[in-house]
Amino acid sequence: MLIGIDDTDSKDGMCTTYLATVLKTALETELSETVNLYLVRLNPTIRFKTRGNAAVGISIKHSYEVKDIVKEHIEKMAHFDDENTNPGAVLLDCEFPPLEVQDFARAAMRTELQTEQAAELIKRYGMDFLSYKNGRGLIGALAAIGATLEKDYTYELIAYRYKQNFKRERYIHKGSVYRADIETYPYTWDTVDRKNETITFSPHSQDPVLYGIRGDNPSHILAAHSKIISEPFEYLALYKTNQGTDMHIQTGRIGDLVEGHSYKVRATVSKEPWTIKGGHTFFQVSDEERTLLCAVFEPTKQFRVIARRLCVGDTVAVQGSFIKDCFHLERLQLIRLGSRFISSNPMCCNKSMKSRGKNKGFKCVTCKMMKPRVYAKRIPVVRDIKLGTYEATPSARRHLAKPLVRIRNLGYNVFPSR
Repeated sequence: MLIGIDDTDSKDGMCTTYLATVLKTALETELSETVNLYLVRLNPTIRFKTRGNAAVGISIKHSYEVKDIVKEHIEKMAHFDDENTNPGAVLLDCEFPPLEVQDFARAAMRTELQTEQAAELIKRYGMDFLSYKNGRGLIGALAAIGATLEKDYTYELIAYRYKQNFKRERYIHKGSVYRADIETYPYTWDTVDRKNETITFSPHSQDPVLYGIRGDNPSHILAAHSKIISEPFEYLALYKTNQGTDMHIQTGRIGDLVEGHSYKVRATVSKEPWTIKGGHTFFQVSDEERTLLCAVFEPTKQFRVIARRLCVGDTVAVQGSFIKDCFHLERLQLIRLGSRFISSNPMCCNKSMKSRGKNKGFKCVTCKMMKPRVYAKRIPVVRDIKLGTYEATPSARRHLAKPLVRIRNLGYNVFPSR
C-alpha cells in the first residue's frame, strides 16, 4: 500500500515529516510491518505553502486497518486551528502508482494544481482518502504517492526532538557539525555554510526537527550523524527524497515564462548589474525577442559577487523562479564571455598623446602631431570571472535545487558554494 499525507503543519510549528515518523512507528508496532518513508518537495513557489512545501509518502505491504491508524494520527497531530492548514491523505492499495498519478506528481513539482484535479484522479482509480477542511492537502498527498523517485533521488536523515523541548533553543555542538561536514563532504551537503560560518542543517523555528543530514547515500549520512553532538532526540528517520534533484526546473524561453514556475533560460546579458539599498543585485538578459529582469537577493551572499561581474554580451543560462515579472536566481551558468575593451590614447614620440576633447582626437605634446579618434587603442579587458556554473550559498539554497557538488563529469566547470 502507498500512503500520501500533506498539509498537517503550520507556520506556528509541527512538521508533516514528524507526523509520518510517529505514524511509521505506530504502523510497525501495531502491524509488525516494515515501513518506508519518502519526502517529496513540491513547487517551491506555490502560494499556499507553509515553509518548504513538502509532502510525505509511506509504503507498507499491509493494508488492513491502515486507514484507521492514519486517521487517528492526523486528527491527533495536525494543526487544525490554523486557517491555512488543510490536511489530506490518500491511500492506494498497490505497489506502484498509475502513470497518470506519476504525471500529476511531476506537475505538482512544477506548477500549481487544483484540489478538483486531485479529487478526479482519486475517484478514477478508486483510491481511499481522508480530507479535512477545504481538502487542499489532497494535492500533495496524491503527489507523494505518484513520485516514484527512480531517475534521481537523495536521502535525508532527520532527528526529532522530545516534545518538552520544542519551545526551547536547540542544543547542537557547532564544532561537531563542522567535523561531520569535513569527513563526509561532498557525499553529504548543506550541513554548514562555511563562508558565512552558519550551521544550515537545523531549523530555527519551534518545530519537532532537531536537524536533517542530506546526502547521496545512507552510509555517508549515518557517518556524519555519528559525529554530531546534540541534545537527545526521540526519533530518527531516514527519508528517500527528491531534494537536491532540480525536479522543479523546466527549460524555457523568456517569452514563454509562466508566473510561479521555475526554469533554466539561455540568454545574453543586455544590461549590466546594479545593486540597490539592502544589497539586492539586478541585471537584465535578452533573447532575440524579449528581455528579462533577473534578481540575486541579499540572502544569497557571495552569489551576488558573481552576478556583479557579468558584462553586456555575456552568454548565460539563468536558473530560478519567475515571480512578479522578475526572475529569482538560484544558479547561473556563464557560457561565453562577451568582448570587452578599454580605450587608450595612441602613442607618439614615445609618449601617450593627449586628448583634444570629446570626439576631437589626439595631439602629441612633443611634435604637435594630431590624430583622429579612430587611432585610439582598444585593449581587451581581462575578466575576473571564469566560465562555468555558480550557485547560491547553502544557507539560501532551495530544498529542490541540485547542489553543484552533485553535478559531475558534464564537460563544464562547476563552482560549488561551501
